[in-house]
Amino acid sequence: MTAPPHVAILGAGPIGLEAALAAAERGRPFTVYEAAERPAAAVAAWGHVRLFSPWVLNVSPRARARLAAAGRPVPGDSVPAGDACPTGAELVSALLWPLAGLPEIAPRLRLGARVVEVSRDGLVKSDEIGTGKRAERPFRLLVEDAGGNERIERADIVLDCTGAWFSPNRLGDGGIPAPGERAAEAAGLIRRHPPDLEAEEDDWAGRTVLLVGAGHSGQTAARDLAALAERHPGTRVIWALRAEQPGWGRVEDDSLTERAHLADAAAALAGGASPAIEVRRGVVIEALEPGAGEGGKLRVTLRRRQENGSGAGKSETVEVDRVVSLTGYVGDHRLYRQLQVHECYATSGPMNLSAALLGAAGGDCLAQTSHGAEALVNPEPGFFLLGSKSYGRNATFLMRNGWAQVDEVFGLLEATP
Repeated sequence: MTAPPHVAILGAGPIGLEAALAAAERGRPFTVYEAAERPAAAVAAWGHVRLFSPWVLNVSPRARARLAAAGRPVPGDSVPAGDACPTGAELVSALLWPLAGLPEIAPRLRLGARVVEVSRDGLVKSDEIGTGKRAERPFRLLVEDAGGNERIERADIVLDCTGAWFSPNRLGDGGIPAPGERAAEAAGLIRRHPPDLEAEEDDWAGRTVLLVGAGHSGQTAARDLAALAERHPGTRVIWALRAEQPGWGRVEDDSLTERAHLADAAAALAGGASPAIEVRRGVVIEALEPGAGEGGKLRVTLRRRQENGSGAGKSETVEVDRVVSLTGYVGDHRLYRQLQVHECYATSGPMNLSAALLGAAGGDCLAQTSHGAEALVNPEPGFFLLGSKSYGRNATFLMRNGWAQVDEVFGLLEATP
């Protein structure tokens, strides 16, 4: 009797753990690889941030049923839908860590095991194009442990659920590093995620901060920095916005009230509601260099963005203590550079799914639905991108779509001879 294919699940976040539960339900052998020393490290990294979505949109039916059967019901069952939105820390402690501790998952969870790259035994990317013979070779995983030791492991199916949180976009114009950006980051002067200003209050109070980005992370940081400035006069924020008039991600008759409140707060702050926040509209980051004197300051050149591309706009140089760069995240695609993955040139997501998303009506995440197993299929047999990474630069991913992806892929695997 042929052994069932072994599934490698990369990432022990919400979608990786959902995939592990699905594999366990179906009796499929699997291993979950997590680079961090604890599960759900990316969610824990933004633990101080409150989600827009309530518990009901963040706990899959599968996870809820399994935790209840194990005597670990999820908080929120007794709370009316829409009234309780968890923080990242609450999601981790009440849902993701308990899931990772279930007896069917814990023994198959490899913590401190980062999958560096994935290939096929004996093949490079350009071998066996369109022949179907690549499926005859097992996947070859280069795995690095916390001590830097490397080893090769193999799998028959690979589910990349690594997300995008640890792959932030660059700060400079055109999406590439600005001159001086890498040096400033190495010096610890650039933060790529919303800072926890309550836990780090003394480090940020009274500083001059350059905030870049108008998305939800940027809006959250602007709101929190404005609150910090109220407690600590002298705190100054220069908010660089690429657009002249950001849309703030507003949705008509938004049912996610926390998202609507954040958009309103961001618009008010950009309109002058806080004297501590100075807005620069329609600008890009041209360069960074060490500031005058000592103290670790940065001189940052802001340039007016030319919509028609006809030459450089006017520039302004500001001196700041640190930069909060919140310009979005896209998953690390170097992991599968030796695999035949068909990516969209615009979104960096799988081509079939990207086309479906671009053709879908509405930009609200709540309006998004699953697009079926075929949208997840790549030329590389047995390799699937799931979760937020599969959406590439499309920011409408919702957890329930990731749960649907898991079921679609396992359904496809069961239907494959």
